[in-house]
Order: sequence, then C-alpha cells, then structure tokens
Amino acid sequence: MSDILKKFLKYKGFITFAAVTVALCMCINYICTWERQTKFEYRFISGINKNISKENGAEILRECKCFPVLRQGKSTCFFDDGYGEGRSFGGNRHHEGIDIMPSEDKAGKFKVRSVCDGVVEKKGWLRLGGYRVGIRSRHGNYYYYAHLDSYRKGLKCNDTVKAGEIIGYMGNTGYGDEGTRGKFQVHLHFGVYVRDKVGEKSINPYYLLKKLESR
Repeated sequence: MSDILKKFLKYKGFITFAAVTVALCMCINYICTWERQTKFEYRFISGINKNISKENGAEILRECKCFPVLRQGKSTCFFDDGYGEGRSFGGNRHHEGIDIMPSEDKAGKFKVRSVCDGVVEKKGWLRLGGYRVGIRSRHGNYYYYAHLDSYRKGLKCNDTVKAGEIIGYMGNTGYGDEGTRGKFQVHLHFGVYVRDKVGEKSINPYYLLKKLESR
C-alpha cells in the first residue's frame, strides 16, 4: 500500500471519527436540553396546580415562546424565585411576579419583548408598576411587564403583538407619581395572571421563565 493511500485512509478515518463525535455531542446536548425543559415544565405545573388546572398550565407552556428580555452581546440577566415575598410600598402585600435583573444597571438598554402572541390590553402608568404593559393571550391569560423605562415607539392599546415582538425597554420606574424613577435597581417585573370563577389571580412564573431562559 502506497504512503499516499495510507495517509488518505488515516485522514478519512479521522474525519469519520470527528463526524461521529460531533453527532454524538449534538445528541447528548439535545437529550440534556429536552430533559431540562421537561423538568421545568413539570415543576411549573406541579407548583401551580393548586391554583389552576393542569390543562391551563400546559396551555401557558404552549403559548409562551421566548424569554421576556432580549439578551444583547455579552449582557446577561438573572432571576430568583421571589414570588410571594413581602412588599411594603403601598401597604403590606405579596410579590406577584418574578424580578428579572440585568447584568448592567442601565435604564433603557435592555429590550423587553412579549413572551406570547396576544393583544395589548393595558399600557400606561401604575403607582406600583411604573410604566407597564399588559398583554392578553388568545387563551385569556394576562402577561404583565412592569417598571419599563419607555415603550416601543407607536405601541398602543388593542395592538396585536407576536411572541418575540419588542414592547418596551427595561427601567426602574414606579413607587410614586407618574415619571418617578430610580427608587430601585433597573429590572423587569414579570407577572402572569389567570382567570377563575372569582376573577383574576397571579401564579408563580419562575419555572416558566426557567424553561424560556435559553430562548
């Protein structure tokens, strides 16, 4: 066997090994991602099934397509399960959502986007939530985005939005009269509300966000 043929077979064998290795790594990554997503879906439904049905929980998981903050470059976001913690401004109350904190405390830098398809039902100032947007999904679930620095230009009530569409920019507004800023760090308060026989109530979106974190 000539030296050239030997080198060719050796090179071909290396290429085959590399291709198999890459394919195997992709399969492992897919399996791990699927397992991680499934775990968060299970925890989300398990954590809220005292408040709403499993069917409604599965509906929320299906309609939410992306994380509510668009990550840019090396900038990142982080969040903990702060749902239900005490709050004092505006009277003793419980935190009805999850605070998503940016890696840079800079108002107006991070873009906020809708997690689902829906209609802009609320837009404007709230003493507790600052500049906020409320989007109603076609299944009737309400997604609340608070403490915005500003809105996307031209956004108005009754607008139809798609999942991933920019609706505003993360800020630190609220806890005072309209225009109040800087009472706390820049962040996005993200809340999810569902309807029941009595009215509308919040649910813990922590594991929903964990599922959407990589999207």
